[in-house]
Amino acid sequence: MADPVSIINDFDTAWNAHDVESVMAFFADDAIVKLEPSSPDESGGVYTGKEQIRSGFVQPLMPGFHVESRDHQVAGHQEGVGDRVIWCSTFYADAFKEMGADPPIQGTAEAILQGEKIEFYTSTLRLPEDPRTN
Repeated sequence: MADPVSIINDFDTAWNAHDVESVMAFFADDAIVKLEPSSPDESGGVYTGKEQIRSGFVQPLMPGFHVESRDHQVAGHQEGVGDRVIWCSTFYADAFKEMGADPPIQGTAEAILQGEKIEFYTSTLRLPEDPRTN
C-alpha cells in the first residue's frame, strides 16, 4: 500500500500538470468534495460522485491552477474508513480572481483515503472579504 502523503503529493502533481483525467483518477467513484467557504454555485460547495466533482470542482478551478502544499500529517487510520491526511496549501487559480480574491490563497486541506483513492476531501480557504460586497 502506498504512503498516504505520497498519494496527496501525486494528487497535487496532477493538479499542477493541469491533467483533469489524472486528478479525477485519485477520487473514488462515490467520493465527496467539500469547499469552505462554499462555492457560489448551486452545489453549496459539496460535490458528490465523480461527475459532480469533475464539473463543479476540478474543471472550474483548472485554468491557471497551481498548488504548493506543505506540513502533511497522517492524522490517523481507522479500519474500514481509511487514512486521514491533513496539510496546508497555497493556491493560485483564475477562479479566485473571478471571485474577487487576489491569489495566492492560503488554505488547509483534509482527505480520507481508502487505499489509493480519495473518499472524502475538504478544502478550507482563507479568502479575503470580497470588496465587491463592501
